[in-house]
Amino acid sequence: MSNVAKFPRAVRPAPSPLGLYFRAGRNDHRVLSELIAAGDASCTGIVVDATHADRHKELRAQALEHRIHVILDPKTMEMATPGGFTDAQNKLPWGTGGQHRSDDFRGHAGQHLIGALGDFAVEGGYNQVLAPTHLIESVDDGWLDIDTQSVRSLKAHLNRETNGQVSIIYPLVLPYSVLRDRSQRHAIIDALRPLNVDAIWLRVGGISASAGTPAAVKSYIAAAADFHTLGVPVVADQIGGLFGLSLLAFGAVGGLSHGITMGERFDHGRYRRASNGTPFTPSRKVYVPALDLMLKPTLAEELVRSSPRNKAMFGCRDKHCCARGIDDMLGNPARHFMVQRTKEVSGLSQIPESLRPQRFLDKHLRPATDAAVAATAVSWSDDSMRAKAEKHRKRLDAMRITLGNQAAKHPPVSFAKHPKTLAMTG
Repeated sequence: MSNVAKFPRAVRPAPSPLGLYFRAGRNDHRVLSELIAAGDASCTGIVVDATHADRHKELRAQALEHRIHVILDPKTMEMATPGGFTDAQNKLPWGTGGQHRSDDFRGHAGQHLIGALGDFAVEGGYNQVLAPTHLIESVDDGWLDIDTQSVRSLKAHLNRETNGQVSIIYPLVLPYSVLRDRSQRHAIIDALRPLNVDAIWLRVGGISASAGTPAAVKSYIAAAADFHTLGVPVVADQIGGLFGLSLLAFGAVGGLSHGITMGERFDHGRYRRASNGTPFTPSRKVYVPALDLMLKPTLAEELVRSSPRNKAMFGCRDKHCCARGIDDMLGNPARHFMVQRTKEVSGLSQIPESLRPQRFLDKHLRPATDAAVAATAVSWSDDSMRAKAEKHRKRLDAMRITLGNQAAKHPPVSFAKHPKTLAMTG
């Protein structure tokens, strides 16, 4: 018998998962319900548009039962803009008969509006709510003061009604130019500091998953780090793709929120202009992870069927995701997208923070640049797609160089907190 004493080995605790939230579109309850029922919905939460509340009632109950946050989006940002306001929003309990004005949130009228919103969240069984904030064109435009007061009122109302069981997320909606402006950014952070909200969601106009420049990624990473001083999770809202994943990898944010095969871009400019028609839901696109591109179904099929090599490179070979390979990838693009995005985010979660930047470059960005080179060699039937593929290749090359230098010379010194899952909150 050995005389060597045996001591228990220290076991490193599993890292808390990075956050991933899906914004449910009008008809997304079907595919989300199927994913949850199959046990494949490894997301942190589902964001429900208040105008779809009745339509998504069963989805809300199912998500909560499976310990997934259900977050109410009251659409107040849209309701106060010419391009975002709709008749459906006006029928909500906090509708005022027309586009919201700043006076609607002041005094007795404001208390009534916030109370109606809070009651809606409680009665609907939501466990989180996006605060009734607005597009901040400038720290001097008046909305920031109104929004912070609205958050205080909403917090007081929810505390009275639920003893704090419904938490508040602060959506900070602003153009990229304001995010980059150091003085405005610090003024906003100072205004948010006393609120004690549960998370900050950054919804930044002028950038997107498919068109974000390397300079924008670098600037976003630097700007988001300032929000870490608030001590709450920071989530990049309406952004995804390699742009969003790079924000996770470099510690700028602790989570992503976006739609299902869409909604990975926030175009604040369109909200300034009155809508010229009935809102419509764009057709579903197909996610090609190897390329970090969303393609029209016809183009996606052309790509994966163009040659056996391209089928192997660009088609989904994950049998858990697409059991029948490219047929399922093309036939059920919503499920394919959610499974693959979940896999991307959870994969980053398993890597220690200090190693994430370089691993992201090696495992995500470098292979994507190689795949983009192959995509430029495809004999596309659509001439515009040839140009798009070449432009995409150049963008990924530039992003790889920029972030490679960032990882080598300016590694992150601060990492955003990760949002807590519903299971973690008890």
